[in-house]
Amino acid sequence: MGKTLLNTFEFFKSTVLINFSICLVSLLFGGIDNFFFIFASFGFMMSIGYKEIYKKKEYLFYANNGVSKTKLIVSSYLCTFSLSIFGMLLLFYIKKLF
Repeated sequence: MGKTLLNTFEFFKSTVLINFSICLVSLLFGGIDNFFFIFASFGFMMSIGYKEIYKKKEYLFYANNGVSKTKLIVSSYLCTFSLSIFGMLLLFYIKKLF
């Protein structure tokens, strides 16, 4: 269980960097509120698309460690969505305070 969780988290970390770099464009043109929406939707899809095209062989590593491609994508999306919700709540409370 621990090894599977660590492998899933490593996959998530590799998608966050790509996702964040894509979402910086939305931050420049749409503002901070659009950033979190794009981060949880379009940015995530683009990072998975990048993985599908350029890093396809990485899935073999995860499969050899007992983690399916579907589990990687679903777990990564749940983490991305949770991070986005947490960011929106944090931003909401910061705006409320100041």
